[in-house]
Amino acid sequence: MLKGEYEKQLATVALFPYRKDVWRKDAVPAQKMIVELVNAIAKYQDVVLGILPGTKDEILRHYGFLPRVKLFEVMYDDCWARDMLASVCEDEHGDKRVNALGFNAYGGELYASWENDAALNENLIGAVFGYDVKHYPVTMEWGNLTPDGNGTVFVVEDSVVNANRNPGMTKEEIERVLLECTGARQLIWLPFGLPGDETGGHIDNVLAFADRHTMLLSYTDDRSNPHYEATHTIYDLLSKVKDADGEPYDIVKLPVPKYHKRTASDSDGILDADGSFDREAGDDVLYTYVNYTQVNGAVILPSFGIEEDKEAYDVIKKVYPGRDIIAMDASEAFLGGGGFHCLTKHIN
Repeated sequence: MLKGEYEKQLATVALFPYRKDVWRKDAVPAQKMIVELVNAIAKYQDVVLGILPGTKDEILRHYGFLPRVKLFEVMYDDCWARDMLASVCEDEHGDKRVNALGFNAYGGELYASWENDAALNENLIGAVFGYDVKHYPVTMEWGNLTPDGNGTVFVVEDSVVNANRNPGMTKEEIERVLLECTGARQLIWLPFGLPGDETGGHIDNVLAFADRHTMLLSYTDDRSNPHYEATHTIYDLLSKVKDADGEPYDIVKLPVPKYHKRTASDSDGILDADGSFDREAGDDVLYTYVNYTQVNGAVILPSFGIEEDKEAYDVIKKVYPGRDIIAMDASEAFLGGGGFHCLTKHIN
């Protein structure tokens, strides 16, 4: 069964950004952001940062890392560790294994080649942590699967029951595979994620768990917010959901801001490459606070320099009374399509 992300962790894995068709200004702002992120995490636990082979000396000339950050050379196509890397499952005997799902760069819609990403479970988690890897016949991103740590997993349907990932498979067939893969007792489908999510809809922009009973949920009461209808529909659905033991969840509402409007600077220097997602000035960019990452003793919370930052911080501080809450600027991450949760993978 999958443990909750709030439980004790062995380490965090992240990947060093480099794609110039995803990240602006030769990916330098994104690289500075990931270095700040992994160093913040390394104050609490070990971090493995994947880097391209042959780049270590150049990276160390420009950036410094805390002692608990280990640089590991491996081939990869982009840096969304959450989506490519499988979660560690533990059976009733305490044996651990990586149960991997297929990966195809979000239905092949965000970048053109993903063979290295699809092999990362063996080449990174298996190689570094020594876990065996078993593959399951469903293609989806792990950022679209959140466990409560008590036998229930949550998945957005739109981006899984979809011909661009699982052609010819029914919802029921996919559910059977995911239950076997995760060891869960039940799977809760959400019909859609937040509008503007370039992945097609991921659960980690919608909800997260602080413990087995407490769900943080993206929500707004502002009718002018483009997320109003989706967040209210999802809240109404989840208010009726029971966990695997028949108990309701305690739902805590976390604000979700309006879109950020991409500026010319936000798109500066991004290369136009075949098969890559267009990132042009004037586009709407999704911001969410629920896309935070949990580590031993702390929560790394996105902030954006907007008025909702304080409300989000206060909510998280109340829900995680025993942890440090580290608010960090996540604007650069979301310009590339995701948040701190998307960029990191916890290892149990």
